[in-house]
Amino acid sequence: MSIAFEMLFRNRVLRAHWMKRAGAGILDIATVFVPVWAIALSFGLQKTYFDLFVGVASGVCWFIYSSLSEYFYGYTLGKKLASLRVSSERGDLSFLEASFRNIPKLFWFIMLPLDLLLGMFTYGDPRQRFIDRAFGTTVVSTLPASSLIHVKLKNINDY
Repeated sequence: MSIAFEMLFRNRVLRAHWMKRAGAGILDIATVFVPVWAIALSFGLQKTYFDLFVGVASGVCWFIYSSLSEYFYGYTLGKKLASLRVSSERGDLSFLEASFRNIPKLFWFIMLPLDLLLGMFTYGDPRQRFIDRAFGTTVVSTLPASSLIHVKLKNINDY
């Protein structure tokens, strides 16, 4: 069994999955960070307090936004646009599973990159971050499997 990092170089579908997750993450970051940043600017905070406020408030807001969206809908705005959803290995995604899988977003500047790296360099489902493995959740495509397989058809004149 290979680790996810090794598989990324050989598996186009896995690369597409992680690219979609990265794009979804960037959109979700913007959804949360832009309003928090705007609120911090309106307070006219000094640089030190501004950075502290934005760091803490954005982590809390991102955690709440992701947990509630994934629990009620199965996806965040970014995941929806990327045709992804969060799934539980035990059936319906519970509120605790949705919350626990988003804990790294509270401390996004340290825990989220660490969670991603641990997921990439350990054995298990290559679509999962480390915390997804711990809590039995994963992010899956909402597209039919046939749309994930790219088949090159030969021209009739090639025979």
